[in-house]
Parts: sequence; C-alpha cells; structure tokens
Amino acid sequence: MVFVSVLPAAAQETKTGSGISISPTLSEFTLKPGAADKLDINLKNITQNKITAQASINDFEADNVTGNPKIITDPNQVSPSSIREFILGLEDVSLEVNEQKKITLPVQIPADAAPGAYFGIIRYKAVPAGQNAPGPGEVSLSASVGTIVLITVPGNLREQAQFAAIHVSQNGRRGTLFFEKPTKIGVEIKNLGNAFIKPFGTVEIRDIRGRKVFSYQLNNTNPRASILPKSTRILENDIKNIGTIGRYTVTASVSYGSGSQVLTLKKTFWYIPLWLAGLILAVLALLIYLAFRAYRHYKLDRKRAYRRRG
Repeated sequence: MVFVSVLPAAAQETKTGSGISISPTLSEFTLKPGAADKLDINLKNITQNKITAQASINDFEADNVTGNPKIITDPNQVSPSSIREFILGLEDVSLEVNEQKKITLPVQIPADAAPGAYFGIIRYKAVPAGQNAPGPGEVSLSASVGTIVLITVPGNLREQAQFAAIHVSQNGRRGTLFFEKPTKIGVEIKNLGNAFIKPFGTVEIRDIRGRKVFSYQLNNTNPRASILPKSTRILENDIKNIGTIGRYTVTASVSYGSGSQVLTLKKTFWYIPLWLAGLILAVLALLIYLAFRAYRHYKLDRKRAYRRRG
C-alpha cells in the first residue's frame, strides 16, 4: 500500500525524491486482554540516496465501497477502534542505499481492553537524509508506505451481516438493461456487528433457460478480505460468458464466520445488443406509425359515412 504526500514549502527550485518498500502490507492478530505478541516489518530503501523512514500510526475508516482505507490524518481525531495504544516502540528508521531492515514492534493489549475489532495503519514516510535532505524552502515529494494492522480482542463479539445488494455493471455503469455485455458483478455486504467479517460463498449466473453460464467463489483470496465493523463493502469480480441475447439471473449465496448462516439474494438483468435494441425501436416506431395511420383512416371513414347519412 503506497501513499504520496507533498511537503509544503515556499519555493520549488530544488526537488529531491526518495522511496521505500514495506512488507507485509497486512498483519492480523487475535489477542486476549493482557496478551502480547510482536509485529515484524521489513523496510527497504529502493532509491540511490540515504533516507530516514519516518514512522507514524494512523487510524482509518472504510470508504464503504472498495474496502480501501480512508486515512484519518487529524492527530486530534482518535478512533474508538484505534491500535495506537497497542503498538509499542515505534521509531524512525535510518536506511542506507538499498539497505533492508527488519523492524520488530511489540504488540500489547491492555488488560482492560474491550472485546471487539481494532485497526490502523503503521506508516513509514521516506525522507532524504544527509546531504540529500531538503533545505529550507525546498520541496520533497515523499512516498509513504504502510502496513494495515487488524486486531481482534475476543470476548462478547457480535457477528452480524446484511446482504445489501447485487450490482451488475459494464465499464462502471450499473443497471439492469445492457446494450453491451456486462463486465462485473459487485456483491454489497454490510457489517452490522462489532467484529471483522470475512464473507465467502458462491455467485452464479444463469440464462433465461436456466443454464449456468458462469460462477465463481466470492472473496476467494488468501487471506480473505475483511469488512470493518459498522461499514459496507462491495466485493467485485469480473464475469464472462454473457453471449446469448436475453434475461440473466444472478444468484449469490454468502456466508461468514462459522458459515452457519447463509444469505441468498438474486438479481435479474437483460442483455440486448445495441443493434437489436435499435431494430426493436424501429419496429415499435413503425407499428405506432401504422396504428396512427389506421386510426386516422378510421376517423376519416366514419366522418365520410356520417356526412353521407346526413
């Protein structure tokens, strides 16, 4: 995960750049109150200059679409799900050219920590050091990288999810009628509980005759993507084999946790090629025109008949 920030300055005559790589990009823990563990992070200077990796911890919230974190940069805004009190020994790290270091951070859960899900990002911003450091009035374009940390404190956890919707889209446009073959299906799930959930299941597409044309396993990654408490996430996948003109039905069967509960939702969409839609509209227009002409002739014939009787 890479973040880019620009350090403000009055002038921009001189620029220095630096970069850093980090692994892993995601770390997950399940720790009881009072328990401890450690977090290993590998940092590498991938530039030709000596740098200082400036360390920080940021809270974040979900974007309620992709699952990408929306970083909370205001230091005065502390999330109730923050990991700041759990991570110890966070310090800046000096890195020579192409140097790689393994950083070990203690993870300590307070004895009075409430059960629930805690999360944040440990970020390292690469800043040029030594003779390459930016001077007064200079600008440094600094890349920051981060590892997402998810911590579950077991106890009275409530796992509850709502299957919100199925979205069918073609190049970002959602709908139920497509003149071009749809390319993606998005399964929208709301986490109503106080724990992380990792939904899984099966999504299948059947044509108007009931034949299965495509299926896939939802959230089939290692590890599976998590949905933060009190947030929504749309899990998208590419689809194919939409070829026959007509109606299609998407059925998603989704579970989470132990898998004891299965949520099922269906969505119907139509695929009608643009040329066929144009032909249908032309035929409809012709039928309307012919009906209008027939009606006019009928009215004229009635008027003539009335005049003859008069």
